[in-house]
Amino acid sequence: MTWPLGAEAGSGVLRAIYFWDAYCNTMILGSRVDAALGLGPLSLYDAYYFAPLPDAIVFNENHFGLSLLFAPFYLLAGPIWGYNLTLLLSLALSVFFTHLLVRRLTGSSAAGIVSGVAFAFCPYVAFELGRIQLVATQWIPACFLFLHRAMAEGRRRDIAAFWGCFLLQIGTCLYYAMFLMPLLALLGGLLALQRRRERSYYLWLGAGGLAALGLAALMVRPYFAARGAFELERSLEFASHYDGQLGFFFNVHELNRTWTGLHHPTLRPGAPEEIAFPGLVVLVLAALALGLPLVRAWKRNGAPALLRGSFFWLILAAGAVLLTLLARSFLPGALLFVLGAWFLAARRGLRPFTGSRGAYLAVLLLALALFVGLEPLEYGGAPVRGLYYYLYTYVPGFDGIRKVSRQAVMTSFVLAILAGFGGAQLLRALRHDWARRLTTGLLLAGLVLELRCFPHPIEPVFAAEKVPKVLEFVRALPSSDLVAAIPQSDGRRVMRGDGGMALHDYLALHHKHRFVNGQSSYEPPVTTLARRALDALPDDAARRALLAIGTRHLIVYGDELPARRRDLVSDLLARPAEYELAFDEGPSSVVSLVGPDEAEFSLLDASRLPASVQLVPKEDLRVRSSHNAGAAGLAIDGREDTHWSSGRPQQPGQVFEVQLRTPRNVRALEITAPGRVMDVPASFRLTASRGPEDLGVLLERPQLRLYREQVFSPKTFVWRVVLAEPVLATRLRITLGQGVPGHYFSIHELSVYAE
Repeated sequence: MTWPLGAEAGSGVLRAIYFWDAYCNTMILGSRVDAALGLGPLSLYDAYYFAPLPDAIVFNENHFGLSLLFAPFYLLAGPIWGYNLTLLLSLALSVFFTHLLVRRLTGSSAAGIVSGVAFAFCPYVAFELGRIQLVATQWIPACFLFLHRAMAEGRRRDIAAFWGCFLLQIGTCLYYAMFLMPLLALLGGLLALQRRRERSYYLWLGAGGLAALGLAALMVRPYFAARGAFELERSLEFASHYDGQLGFFFNVHELNRTWTGLHHPTLRPGAPEEIAFPGLVVLVLAALALGLPLVRAWKRNGAPALLRGSFFWLILAAGAVLLTLLARSFLPGALLFVLGAWFLAARRGLRPFTGSRGAYLAVLLLALALFVGLEPLEYGGAPVRGLYYYLYTYVPGFDGIRKVSRQAVMTSFVLAILAGFGGAQLLRALRHDWARRLTTGLLLAGLVLELRCFPHPIEPVFAAEKVPKVLEFVRALPSSDLVAAIPQSDGRRVMRGDGGMALHDYLALHHKHRFVNGQSSYEPPVTTLARRALDALPDDAARRALLAIGTRHLIVYGDELPARRRDLVSDLLARPAEYELAFDEGPSSVVSLVGPDEAEFSLLDASRLPASVQLVPKEDLRVRSSHNAGAAGLAIDGREDTHWSSGRPQQPGQVFEVQLRTPRNVRALEITAPGRVMDVPASFRLTASRGPEDLGVLLERPQLRLYREQVFSPKTFVWRVVLAEPVLATRLRITLGQGVPGHYFSIHELSVYAE
């Protein structure tokens, strides 16, 4: 299903959509191993990219659990071998654990193999082959398997295995761990009702949960700690944009070579994963699993009894739907359905949610309800809140999930389990072993045919087999030195686009140094600054910005430089007071930034507002700007959803001016720019006047300087100027000096304080 990856596992990765995430994930996996073994300058929560920020794992998956599989391959054969063998092993384990689960539920090993292949290689997973954390689905069936074993036998080792597998899921993909929780809770509740256990069992289950919670807290602590400093939450509007839709169940990825009529192209970057088709074999077998009990009920009780029982269930479903629409929320409708199902289950008639098969039907309904997301539909011109809305609102962590539609992995899994029941029934209906073997082979062949995406294109990886000497040189540099890589995304061949950016993540495993650029799904403001500064070299403001965040060396891949920058190294070395050549062999070089004066480049601490000042009312202010003057008023409109911007990169001489209606003893000036913290003045001249009288320069910063909070806590950063003494003025003018490379001059809200 992944061929020819097995033959090229040491030189390339699967060229799936977003294949470059393999580079990033390889680096994160390697970072965990390097940190544990002291092979790199990393703490437990660091990664090589996004220096100088600590705890850089918060900007992607932590991979603590997946790195346990990766470590031996990485240490023995290298990072690309390690990544690909971990990917293949994860797919195999997903088949294996699904097989064990279905075999336990149905008694059929053959049906388990069919379900395992159907789940491990379902169209959603095949779409995500470039992202190992979304392909490594093995802990999902493992959690369900050990939950069944723990609830049935009550053995402590099964309880430990259940919580251990859930921890491994947290350490593989936080998305899936969050999605698993409500489904496991529902199944656990249903199993507890079916088989009541002694109190000591629940004490052990709770003790295991507390122990797992403690270990999980260690893994996720940085994620919650970073929320105070970085915008890691997803707004309701943003998250609902990625809700699942029922139409996704008719889509497959473009690499599927059989269901070409169901191809769904990804039309835009960051598009929701709109793939949820579980496969025709799965659908037929699942329908068989759910349909045969109805046939048996028909034969056992007769058509009138079946129709009567069905009528009550239809009335219940209709009532739940009506209440959902009237309340504009899935929650009351779901509660009504649960209470009604409880009542009907106590009566004779249809009992669709009894036994293991019924439990998984209930889990499927919950999975579908969560898949459609926060606002699945509108009624009466207003959105109807889905069940997922309440998880997003009230359960910590769910508000950080970006793509709700990834719950397609859960619907695919549950349908594969139901297909296992159908497959087992089909095979039991056959009298001869040869017929069962033949049918199993045909089912597997059908799965391989309909899910095939082989031969799969392979993307060769630069430096996969032979490490460039420039990286060996950098590895010998002091471990605390921060480096940067050029070019980033505008290279000639391999260092192009997002793939080129992410390639530097992978290369860090060879040079073993933290670096100031890099690529991930979230990019911190300081990394954006570093990226744009590197593009602006040899500009002096760019050099100062890089020095301010600790950059000491530039790795320049000369044969990848675009034509417009082919002379970059010589341009840098033409400034011997600022740059020196540290390494030059073949096409690549290392250029070091000459020993800076720490006091001249160090990060500034933000000034505090004096207790004696008062905010000047916005009604007493008028503003004017040299650029985009028509929008200048947005800087003082008091609204959270507007801002003023120069509309062009910062340049010396750009002006923003504040006029006060009456003279005030001005003491401080503030600018907030959430989401645009690098757009504030880093070099400026603040002047004032009182009527026609020019009061001269109040404060001047001739060269670029950055603030500590601007880098390490952009969410709380406020640009603030506090004067030593109050100045009676009617006009304040900010004139830019050195511009921040690649950034506009922006103001979300400007505030003036007076005494």
